[in-house]
Amino acid sequence: MGPMSETPAKIETPAKVKTRVREAVAAVTTSLDALVETVAGALADAWRLERCGHLSARDVPDFLESVITALRKVALPPPKKVKFSDPIRKILPVSEANMKHGLDAALFLLALHQVGDFTETADKKKAAQEIFLDDWRRMLWEGAKIKDWPAFRALAGGEERVIEGRLSRDVALAILESMHKRRVDNLTPIPDLSVLACARCGKFQGADRARCALCKGTYCSKCLSPTADLCLVDYVAKYVPIDPERRTKLANDARGILKEFRLDPYARNDQFARALREKGVDVAFTDTAPLEGVETGSSQGRHRLEVRDRQSGTIRRAMFASMARALARAADEDPDPLQTEFFVDICMGLGLEDALKVAAAAAPQSTEQSKG
Repeated sequence: MGPMSETPAKIETPAKVKTRVREAVAAVTTSLDALVETVAGALADAWRLERCGHLSARDVPDFLESVITALRKVALPPPKKVKFSDPIRKILPVSEANMKHGLDAALFLLALHQVGDFTETADKKKAAQEIFLDDWRRMLWEGAKIKDWPAFRALAGGEERVIEGRLSRDVALAILESMHKRRVDNLTPIPDLSVLACARCGKFQGADRARCALCKGTYCSKCLSPTADLCLVDYVAKYVPIDPERRTKLANDARGILKEFRLDPYARNDQFARALREKGVDVAFTDTAPLEGVETGSSQGRHRLEVRDRQSGTIRRAMFASMARALARAADEDPDPLQTEFFVDICMGLGLEDALKVAAAAAPQSTEQSKG
């Protein structure tokens, strides 16, 4: 199949891709070579369709289920009991040269599974898809008479990557090997890895991937913003108008508060309440308060923050925001909502500095393009 570009030469539809897979399964006679090559190419086109927005995340689960249903006709599970009355299971050969195509088929299935919306998919169906991937691997092993994982890794090109280096065969092999071991002992965990490299950090850690609504890149959870629909660079672009010296002061104030009161995003609510009390804010925990909290002033110069007594990130953000407003009032400044939000993000442990440098560098370019 060779090096594959992420830009499709010809836009197909998901239905045509599924038809290609079904026709390849129906055409299998004496060898699996044509099948694995066709399936790998079809799934590569499906991946490109997803990248270009022609296959939405909500459509991915149904697409994968249709493809796996068709492929189960050739990648059969091993028989639970061998009966002499049943016909002998025929093992079709596959050449060692096509091991890369066989692995790439599993690679694209894993990649689509990690970017699809499976929130409404039953756990039993997800487990069945995992078992199928091991059946596909076992079919390749039996067809090429592979005995162990080192031999499979050497034939499948474990150190190579596809789709312009974004998808890792090595990670796919690690996931498939763990699936194989867990099917044997029912204990081996699946590694928290993704076959798709994060568009910002370039790492494969963290199986979860999400698409940024602006730049359309796919990012790991660490490189996403708190809103989960924007990457960190696009998220911090709103902080670029704040003066750099002011941002530095806000960041230092936030870190000073964390150190003074021994706070962090996981501290308990009573610790926040004691810290806010010293800054002139009385915290009242009530279930009738809005989820993001509500703050009111009084004639005695103290303020009252009403929040729910929940150990959640939303409550932490509400308390950190109240702390930022208290510091602004102590400095005889009017609390600025944008600066307050920046203070909160620093307190929540977001690495904004590097992302701000990238966003600030991109801001003049976007301004010039808009003028042009």
